[in-house]
Amino acid sequence: MGYIYQSREDDIWSDFENLLGYPDFNMLAEIFEGYAPDYLSDRESDRDGIIYQVELNGNLWAALYEFADEADDYLCNIQIDDLIEQILDPDGYYITLNYTHTLEEVYDIPWKQILHIHGEVGKDNLELGYPKGSFIPEKYSYDARGKGSGPYIEIEDHIKDIEDYYTRTAFEDLFDKCKSFYKESRIDLLKDFLNKSQCIIEEIVVYGHSCAIDFDYFSYLNKRYVNAYWKFYVRGAVQEGNVCWLIEKYSIKNADIVNV
Repeated sequence: MGYIYQSREDDIWSDFENLLGYPDFNMLAEIFEGYAPDYLSDRESDRDGIIYQVELNGNLWAALYEFADEADDYLCNIQIDDLIEQILDPDGYYITLNYTHTLEEVYDIPWKQILHIHGEVGKDNLELGYPKGSFIPEKYSYDARGKGSGPYIEIEDHIKDIEDYYTRTAFEDLFDKCKSFYKESRIDLLKDFLNKSQCIIEEIVVYGHSCAIDFDYFSYLNKRYVNAYWKFYVRGAVQEGNVCWLIEKYSIKNADIVNV
């Protein structure tokens, strides 16, 4: 289903997660091409094939688990990054959005000091998706007059107006599948981790995060540790712009940005 979510940024991962909340159903014709219900056939598969296509497309979870498992298996080939090693504090506490055990296996950080807030390889808890409550599909161009464009309507309204049962069901199923690709902020996990660690936080270092998503965690940390010094490591102008916006948005009063 990659053509419904066309990433436009260099930081493909965070852009992809955000775009999950803005699917473009105008591309559905490409998914369903050649699967229009054939009512002249005696076989049900010639009518419900369009519904079966939905089952075959957009299965993110299976792909996500396979990707994470392969990445974790590859850790034995990863070389230590000198900059990351300098940044890491063996006595520090870590909130990682990485599913793999990079900190544990490559940099020897004790597992008790690490919170895999979006899930961890080997556990059935991986999370991926747009921020819950941010599902805003592109308007659908219904070419009712065969003139090549418009009028633009809400995709839900278009689906309701589809008379054919099989086509309408296929649209409904794909809409529901796309809408399900969200993740909730796990502030509860973060709070429990910090309370259990009973750590005194004077410095918060952000490395390897686009700062284009997961804003609730930044907001919570800033409110909890109002006097902490923040250091953001960024790559490129886009990420630096994201960090500047984040600092202003949440009134982070003591922060530096380091380009790497």
